[in-house]
Parts: sequence; C-alpha cells; structure tokens
Amino acid sequence: MKPSSTIYRTMFAAILGFALLSYLYPLAYMVFRSVLAYEPGMASGKILLTFDHYREILGKAGFPRFVFNSVLVLFLVVPCNAIFATMVGYAFSRYKFPIKKVLFLIVLATLMVPKQTLMIPILDVSVRLNLHDTLWILIIPFIIDSFNIFLMKQYIDSLPSDLEDAARVDGASEFQILRSVIFPLCKPALAIVVINTAIVTWNSFLFPLILTDSTTNRTLPVGLAMFVQGPHSTDWGALMAGATISSLPMIVIFFIFQREIIEGITAGALKD
Repeated sequence: MKPSSTIYRTMFAAILGFALLSYLYPLAYMVFRSVLAYEPGMASGKILLTFDHYREILGKAGFPRFVFNSVLVLFLVVPCNAIFATMVGYAFSRYKFPIKKVLFLIVLATLMVPKQTLMIPILDVSVRLNLHDTLWILIIPFIIDSFNIFLMKQYIDSLPSDLEDAARVDGASEFQILRSVIFPLCKPALAIVVINTAIVTWNSFLFPLILTDSTTNRTLPVGLAMFVQGPHSTDWGALMAGATISSLPMIVIFFIFQREIIEGITAGALKD
C-alpha cells in the first residue's frame, strides 16, 4: 500500500470519526442529562443518577394526551403523504397531458418557498374554515409534500415500464397497476418518504404552536415545552427526559426501515 493511500485513508477515517462524534455527542448528552440528579452531593464531585425526571414527565396529567395527538397526526399524515406522492409522481412520470411541464415546474417552485412563510396563510384559512385549534389543521395541509412528489417522480422515471405494459396486456386497470406494480417497486423510495415525513411530522413544533391554542390539541413537542418551562427557569432534566422519550419512536422507525433507506439512497447509482 502506498504511503499516500494510507494518509488519505487515515484522514478520511478521522473526518468520519469527527462527524460521527458530532452526531452522537448531543444524543449521549441528552440521555445522560436526563438521568443526572442535582443533589448537594454533586458539589463534592459525586455523580448521582436518577429516573425521577422520567417519572416527573410521565406523571404529568396531559402527557398521554400529547402523545396520542402526535401519534394520531403521524399515522394520518405519513400514509396519506406517501400515497399521494406516489400517485402524483406516477402521473408526472408516465402520463402525457396538457401543461404537464408547467405543473411540474410549479411543484418544483414550491420547494423554494420556506414553509414558515405559509404559517400566516394557513392560520387565516384555518380560522375561516373553523379548523383552528383542531387536529385537522395539523393534518390536512401536510398530507401533500412537493419534495416527496419530486422524489417519487424521479424514482419512477428510473423504473422500466415493461411490467406495467405486461399488466395492461393482461387487462389490469391503472389502479391495479399502481397498487400491484408501482407500489412494490417503489419500496426503497417510499421508505425514504415515510421516514422523512415521520421525522418532520413528529418533531414539528412551530406549526402546532401557532395553529392550536388548547392543551387538548397540542402535540408532544409543544407539550414538553409547556411542562418544563417555568416562569424563571427551565427544568433541563425533565426537558431532556421528555426529549429522550420523544426520540425513541423515530429511532425505532429508522431501524425498521434501515435496509430500505440504504437501498433507496444507492438505487440511483445502481441503475443502468
């Protein structure tokens, strides 16, 4: 092995190690801080661990409601988003219709609009439609995402149309082709859509904060902020305990779809 090759490998490993540490350190600090107790003994250098912060968060009266709201919004937004993105992406990829390019450019143009700028229009519409301070306003505007449509369209473009043609010869309808051919072939891309949408939906803070008022319609991130922020200080131990609990579902989803995510990322490079 050449010395230059060894140097490059060492530098590459060092960069990857630094990147890994930068990602893992906040997670490790969050978990450690959630079980760290503030006691008089800490002044003498003793580290006391406790699960009181977890008991405090789990014992809050509104905590089950916040979890339920987040789970409900998640299980409605993610499947609808994946289905609509696949259907619209399939239409843009396979069908020919008037102003197709114009419509697709409009979809791409919306990617350049920060979502934060949509808060006021969504808030105004929600008030006019009597949807303000309901869970529906956290679901309906987010069941369609331009990036997911673009991702599915590009992935379907890379798929051969032979199976679709064979299904049409056998008498399959367009809906049957979409259900039995396209969706199974798009599993890697769908995995990326599912986990990206799930992470954004589960961790959403600003939209639920603006679009809901009552505690019965608040989601978990907003609820945790309400629990731990006092008038003069923040209970960091309880906050980190809540953040740890809130992170667990996304970690589980990632491990469930890990293989499909890797396949989706590498699929483009493996296509002829």
